[in-house]
This record gives sequence, C-alpha cells and structure tokens, in this order.
Amino acid sequence: MDDFHSFINQYLSKWKAADLDFMEIVIDETFEGIQVRDGVISTHGKKASVAGWQQAFEYFKDKEMEWILTPITVLPLNSKEVMAIVRATMTLEGKLINTSNLFFQTFRRKNGEWKLIRTYEETGVSNT
Repeated sequence: MDDFHSFINQYLSKWKAADLDFMEIVIDETFEGIQVRDGVISTHGKKASVAGWQQAFEYFKDKEMEWILTPITVLPLNSKEVMAIVRATMTLEGKLINTSNLFFQTFRRKNGEWKLIRTYEETGVSNT
C-alpha cells in the first residue's frame, strides 16, 4: 500500500492535466459509479464515466480554468483496496466557483497497478 500515495499524486496530477488517456486506463472494466446531483441518484459504468471525463475536459479546454483537487483522506479498506476522498472544485477566470464535488473513490491493486473500481460522488457541495 506504500505506493498508493505516489499513485494518488500521479492520478490527481493527470486529472489536473485533463489526461483522458490516463483516466481511461485507470478506470477498471468492472467500474461502478454513483452520482448524486440535486438529490437525484444515477449510476454509471466505465463507458459513461470515460464519456463524462471527456465531456468535462473538452468543455473546459479553451477556458481560463484550474482544477483545485484537495485530498481529504486515504483509507485502506483491505489488503488490496484503498478509498481516497477528494474534494474537487475549480477557478474560472481566476475566481473560485461556488461549489465542489466530493468524490469517494475506491481503488484496487490489480496486476501490479491501481485501478478505479468504484466512485460515489456528491455534486454541488457549497464552497462557503
């Protein structure tokens, strides 16, 4: 588990860099995600998750924006799984937006690599 801290730093760096290829590789084929937006719960698999990352990265590509990713904690779940809790927000045109998304992301060590297997995401969390 010692290498997880190096991995999560790389993961957050690739997220900030809008590296879609990395995100597609790190998301496991068995991935399951849950998102809560305005009280509405939706679920999605790898294909929809990758499409969501692509849409977000494309939308912000030509905008003056910067991701602000704050790791809250890292929790070992068992000998092969770790949960990382990350608060994600951004600045647009130099100003902090009003909300964040809170990600509870579970990674599993598979074939020597960390893979994202589950995500629970709360959207629209106030930054105030």
